[in-house]
Amino acid sequence: MSWIVRYLFALALSGTLVQSSNLPEVPPGVFNVSAQLELQTTTSAVWDALTNFPAYASWNPFVRAAIVVTPLNASLDEQYPVENRRLFLRTQTPPLPLPVNSDTPDNPLNTQLAYENITHVQPDLLRLAWAYAATPPDVLAGERWQAISDLGNGRVLYESREVFHGALAPTLRDLYGAGLQESFDAQAQGLKLLLEG
Repeated sequence: MSWIVRYLFALALSGTLVQSSNLPEVPPGVFNVSAQLELQTTTSAVWDALTNFPAYASWNPFVRAAIVVTPLNASLDEQYPVENRRLFLRTQTPPLPLPVNSDTPDNPLNTQLAYENITHVQPDLLRLAWAYAATPPDVLAGERWQAISDLGNGRVLYESREVFHGALAPTLRDLYGAGLQESFDAQAQGLKLLLEG
């Protein structure tokens, strides 16, 4: 029995054990995309990057623009996440190749536009979420969660997941599922490049 304890202790020291997720439980959907990546940084640095919408184009190969807007689509002065505000996203699916900066041009053939509602801004839990708002939920719904966990010793776990529901979700999966997964992975890698150099 003691060899099991030594083995688990060695795994824990090496960081190999799977960390518990900080993402909330959500009902299963038709499909989901997700990313998880360990970063050498602080939780505050990750939170600052995720909530600094105007800077997304400087590092994010997936979400090239995130603009907080009024219901009439006018840009607001305050460009950070606030619950129940609308969010306009310009994305690349599949993502742009890394590295990117604010001068990196979009690929017009891969540009997607979406209106979202900011559903959760939880700095105390280190979680942020927005939900697709362009169609009725029974047609197409998806809520994207991003979460941060402090692993200790200067290590942080970044997680992101979106679960899709509705009548059009199978079509979305068939047309864009692989590209969305690439985009989630690329955003995690872009965050790593931004924060680790």
